Amino acid sequence: MLLIGLSLALSHNGYIAGSGDGIVTVQGKPASRKIWLLDAATMVVEQVITSLPNGHYLFMGLDPAKRYLVMARDFKKEYEPFVWDYVAPADDLTIAEQQALWQSWQTN
Repeated sequence: MLLIGLSLALSHNGYIAGSGDGIVTVQGKPASRKIWLLDAATMVVEQVITSLPNGHYLFMGLDPAKRYLVMARDFKKEYEPFVWDYVAPADDLTIAEQQALWQSWQTN
């Protein structure tokens, strides 16, 4: 997800972010893995992204009224998928603030 100097025109300001204890890890260490975002009601895939090497990720443009399933899989097939179900997007940051958060993770 590249957002440098980009002003997004999104219909919703909800987001789900991997920060704090919510980053992607493998054996307790931050890791880069594909992450799927599905609509929890319909199970339709909404977005697929890859976490940064530091484990952070960010899904943007989400409807805060909807609930989502977030799934990370291990491409090495050493571990079972990890899933968070019925996740409610946060809406406490503007799109610009979400972009700034993403940029701050690029060097961590």
